[in-house]
Amino acid sequence: MRPFIFRLSFLLSLAIFPVVIKAQEKMISPAKINSIKLIDLGGKESRINLSKAVVFVFLSPECPLCKNYLPGLVKLHNANKSINFYGIIPGTSYSLKEINELKNEYGINFSLLTDREKRLSKYLGATTTPEVFLINKMGAITYSGLIDNWATSLGQKRLVITEKYLEQAIKDQLNGKQTFKKTIPVGCLINDI
Repeated sequence: MRPFIFRLSFLLSLAIFPVVIKAQEKMISPAKINSIKLIDLGGKESRINLSKAVVFVFLSPECPLCKNYLPGLVKLHNANKSINFYGIIPGTSYSLKEINELKNEYGINFSLLTDREKRLSKYLGATTTPEVFLINKMGAITYSGLIDNWATSLGQKRLVITEKYLEQAIKDQLNGKQTFKKTIPVGCLINDI
C-alpha cells in the first residue's frame, strides 16, 4: 500500500508542479509596489497597498480607446467594491489639471495616480493604454491585458463584445477560482515622455 501512495503522491506533484511554476512567474512583490512613488491628483505622493485585490488600469487622457472604456470601468468598479481600482497615467505628458478634467468629464470614482518615472509601468510590463492588471492580495497577477474583446486592433472594433476578460477574471477571483490569463492589449503605446 505504501508504494502505491508514494507513486500517487509523486504523480500528483508532477501534475501540480507546472501550475505552481506558472503562478510563480506571475508574482509581484507587494513591498516593491509599495516602494514606487506615485502622485495623486492633489500633487501628493501616494503608495499602493496590496492588502486586498487590486486592478491597475493604465490610461492616457488623450487616448480615444481609454475614453471609450472609462464609463464601463466606472461601472465595473462600482460593482466590485471589494477590489481597489487605480487608474495609472504613465510619464510626464499630462498635467494634473488635464487628468482632473478627465476624471470630472467621465465621472471616474476610483483613484487616478501618475507614474511620472514609469517605475510601476516598467515593473508590471505595461506597454499600452488601456491595459489592465488584476492582482490578488497575495501578489499574483491573475489577469493582464485587454478589458474585453471589443477592440481587435487600432481603429477596428467588434459590433458585439463576446469576451469580457477583466470582468470574468474578477468574478473568478471573487469565487475563489485560481486562474492566470494574459491577453495582448490594443491601444496607444506608452511612450518615453
